[in-house]
Amino acid sequence: MFKKLRSDPKYGYVILVMLCLGIALPDFGQFQVSSLADKLRAAMDLSQSEYSTIATAPLLAGILFGFLAGVLMDRFGIRVVTASIVLTSVGLVMRVPLGSFAVLYISGILIGTAATFINTTAPKIIGAWFPREKTTQFMGVVLAVANLSMALGTGTAALFSGVSAAFRFSAVLAAAVLLIWCLFITEKRGQDAGASEAVPIPESIRAVGKNGGVWLVSLFCIGSVAAIGSVSVFMPQALMSRGMTDVQAGWYSMAVTLGNAVTNFVSPAIIRRFGTSKKRLGCMVCLYSLGEAVFVALGWRASGLLLPLALFLSGFCAMGFLAFYQTIPLYLRGVGSRYSGTATGLIITVQLAASVVLPSYVIAPIAGDDYRLIFLLLGAIPLIPVVLSPFLPVKDMFPEKAR
Repeated sequence: MFKKLRSDPKYGYVILVMLCLGIALPDFGQFQVSSLADKLRAAMDLSQSEYSTIATAPLLAGILFGFLAGVLMDRFGIRVVTASIVLTSVGLVMRVPLGSFAVLYISGILIGTAATFINTTAPKIIGAWFPREKTTQFMGVVLAVANLSMALGTGTAALFSGVSAAFRFSAVLAAAVLLIWCLFITEKRGQDAGASEAVPIPESIRAVGKNGGVWLVSLFCIGSVAAIGSVSVFMPQALMSRGMTDVQAGWYSMAVTLGNAVTNFVSPAIIRRFGTSKKRLGCMVCLYSLGEAVFVALGWRASGLLLPLALFLSGFCAMGFLAFYQTIPLYLRGVGSRYSGTATGLIITVQLAASVVLPSYVIAPIAGDDYRLIFLLLGAIPLIPVVLSPFLPVKDMFPEKAR
């Protein structure tokens, strides 16, 4: 039955659902922790520093494994993504007994592996199953599901009787997702089998490392993501400094995540409709990036109904081009589907490293507890794509008839 099903021309949509399930699982499990902060600290007698280390452990997986995930995907195919789902499932099960700090920290890193591998490999997998005009759209769907699962993880964790109950639920969810993944996931065969060809690791690293377009895309992704990722860290504290309770600040901060999710559904279609030339794309990059700069720098200071709207728009503008950026390597000369896994891995590693280094080691030491200065400095990061927009490497992105 499965063999016949996999030969169906529309089986790509099953693969898309698998990618959505695979990325929803770690993001849901990770963001349960942020909602259970007080209960987890009390249950395990954690300091603020220890809690912060556990909460951010999944991000470390992205920095450690992002590039490796792409290289392994080009060499071994989708089997490496299956292995990452297994590791994430192990991590979600490991944390249920609420063992030591070290166990929770290791489980956090394991939980982040599936999100890292799918973020890195999804453009290549989608590109093998769908025509190029749909790659950005469907990559946007995967990223939107990731953001929605973050919101669900945050919003539902408090409904459980305690930390262990919440963690048990995600462990059972992991078992179900792993089973479904193993039953339905497969490589693309036949006409596009070349996209799955095993590529020697040194060859892929050399090809990507010397490609200027890949490094350019990395800078565009830094401009898009580094600021908004830090907003989620600083926003609740900034809003509480204005007199809000922690609950109010948490609800308002969710508007940023909602903006992230909505834009990944909407913006790929807008880009496809209006941006099929380098000049138009450059203008749209500037529009989104300037919008992000303004709403990140000033949005948190808005009042009344303007506050959630400004926070929503900051997330909307920030993530609007991310799916597009991540699919560019598929069409770069010298990269293509052969090396796109390695290219996306490099891009994500650089992007995540900047997302950690800029707020933690540049902005925070400069601004201290001055939230006005913090957000002004964060708002400067999206100006990177504005400056680089004339050099957007999209020459071969669209078919000639679409230009």
